Amino acid sequence: MANAVRFNRRKQRPALAWVLVFAMLFQGIVAVALASPANAKSSRSAAVVEVTGEVTYKKSGGSKSYAVYQDLNLNQGDSIVTGPSSSVVLRVVDREDEITIGENSEVYISDLVEKNGGKKTKVKSWAGSLWAKVRSLIGSEDEFEVETPTAVMGVRGTNFMTSVSGKTGETTMAVAAGIVSASEAGSAADGRKTQDAGIVSVYPAQQVKLNSSGPTNDLRTRAEYADPKALAEAADEKVLSSFMKNIGNIQTEQDKMKAQLKENLDKGVGKPDGHSILKLTTPTDLEAVQNNFDRFLSHLAKSAVDAGKLTQKAVDDANANIADASRKLDIHHPPAMDKHAGIDPEVEQLKKQAEHKNFAFEQEQRELRETQTRLATLLDRIEADRQRILDQNRKAVAEADQKATEQYTSTLSADEKKRFEESQRKNANQPAPDPSSRPTSPPVDSGSDSGSGGGSTDDRPSAPVLISPTAETTLRNPVQIKLKAAAGTTVRVLNGTEEVGRADGLGDSEVTVTLRALQPGTYNLTAQTYRESTASVPVSIPPIHILGVGLAQADGLKDGKIGLALTMKGFTPATPFYSVEAHLLYDKAALDYRGPADLAPVPGTVFYGAQSAETLRQVSDAARSELIYAATAFETQGSGVINPIQLSGDTLLVNIPLSVVDLAAGSAKVDLGYVKIIDKQGNTVYESKEIQSISVGTK
Repeated sequence: MANAVRFNRRKQRPALAWVLVFAMLFQGIVAVALASPANAKSSRSAAVVEVTGEVTYKKSGGSKSYAVYQDLNLNQGDSIVTGPSSSVVLRVVDREDEITIGENSEVYISDLVEKNGGKKTKVKSWAGSLWAKVRSLIGSEDEFEVETPTAVMGVRGTNFMTSVSGKTGETTMAVAAGIVSASEAGSAADGRKTQDAGIVSVYPAQQVKLNSSGPTNDLRTRAEYADPKALAEAADEKVLSSFMKNIGNIQTEQDKMKAQLKENLDKGVGKPDGHSILKLTTPTDLEAVQNNFDRFLSHLAKSAVDAGKLTQKAVDDANANIADASRKLDIHHPPAMDKHAGIDPEVEQLKKQAEHKNFAFEQEQRELRETQTRLATLLDRIEADRQRILDQNRKAVAEADQKATEQYTSTLSADEKKRFEESQRKNANQPAPDPSSRPTSPPVDSGSDSGSGGGSTDDRPSAPVLISPTAETTLRNPVQIKLKAAAGTTVRVLNGTEEVGRADGLGDSEVTVTLRALQPGTYNLTAQTYRESTASVPVSIPPIHILGVGLAQADGLKDGKIGLALTMKGFTPATPFYSVEAHLLYDKAALDYRGPADLAPVPGTVFYGAQSAETLRQVSDAARSELIYAATAFETQGSGVINPIQLSGDTLLVNIPLSVVDLAAGSAKVDLGYVKIIDKQGNTVYESKEIQSISVGTK
């Protein structure tokens, strides 16, 4: 069979910002540093053969960027960033493999070594698009891989392109020649058989889209005939130019595959392999599939010219090198591709089932979000009712206290009344207890001269015994407090005077109090046992930190703009981090970000300093805009050490100015839809997919 590609799907959140390049870069460096001496490696290099525009690189472990120039040699651990209207072409020196990297891309060379008799080349493309032309690998130990946030492509003599969506993080990979074998990463670890639904073989003129969302694991439902128009729109001009320059090589590879498919069909083998979406039963099926190979090339060329990314001259130059007139690219009247050519009926059925599952999954997610909104509204109403009742109780207790005091003092002599009032004044300077926890009112029938005016503490229930937590800790919702409390009592956990959880005491048996969801921040809670209206002595719970990022309006309307503040909450020196990514969503007709992409450092914010960088990037569809904030800490130049970010208390992350588009509306809704915080190795310190919504005033 023709040369194949292995393509592994990564299970992780899409829409990764460029900041993750650095985290993964550090991870790669650590992996190399810890490699066993038994696996001896020798370094290799990749040369820059062409560079256009602003392209920079960083050496392995370095923090300073340098301009890329022609004939520059790059090695394992180096990273490349291309700016707008910029590109670079790399050639692996000892193999002549070529990688064309388009504009606004970030690429990291994670492996470029010779190990155990094989040559291993691996690059990580975290943003943008690229074209890879890889010669046939000579030895079975040779490897060539291109990794994206959601896929790993293992290459064997293949021409293909990839693009990573800056909005969703989804990877689209299209094959011009060769085969792509796509599989889920980690499928063996979680018990699924990789030889079943976890693999799909993608053939020329086909594409596969991979991300981490959706309810289905059958990757055959993700493969289809390619969409040339969408590919041309997503790809960079230089990437499409590389496709055009390699037409001859692509057609030669396609001819080999056509011959192999015909040979298989002549032998009665209609399915090229067990994981293909193709099943050829007649010569007519074979002819339709083969026609799609050629027609895809013409349609991709036409779409690139229509999009203004290729010129007619580039197509003419390519056609001049094609001897067979029937194989020349036709960009004026290309025959239509048959989107159903040779598709296995079983796969068609699987696609229909997947579409139904996807619809059901999306409907379920919508209903879940609606339920969460209704529940939040209900909880707010319950909390308002609880507060109203509490206020009424406080008022009733105060009135009863006043009446009881008046009745009590009416029985006292002048000296006793004076001593009692002096005692009351002293008590007024002490912290006021929760009215609901007052044990009793002053006795109204006492004729004693003690003047204490208070009930006996003997009636109080015993204080709860705290089991956990016993030390300052960082937790996630839902927080659980474990205690022991006397039977017949109620344990209440309080944030100040606000109850956040309760449970019944069980004597010697442990009680778990599950708290309601706490907003990000630091909490100094207390626990008390209650018997009717009598409360025990409060027990302090060690500080609890709830990690997160808070969203609030910082500034009102000024010069047509409002300010939004993102604040890091609940972080302590015990939870260091290096990078933050946050996504804000709002109506395009209401708000708009018109500021710079690269932010200037602001004193007092989390990422203030020379060894950090922050960006804001807005992407929009017809109705909604998504603003992506990304920030990272860099290695201190020459030190070999990356200083982590360590916080104590709430700290401003960034203040974002948004232009108000609709001044008449008066208000607008802003959602904080996704937050991810990572450490040096790229491990997730905190991640939230819960939507945090606020209404901002725009007048």
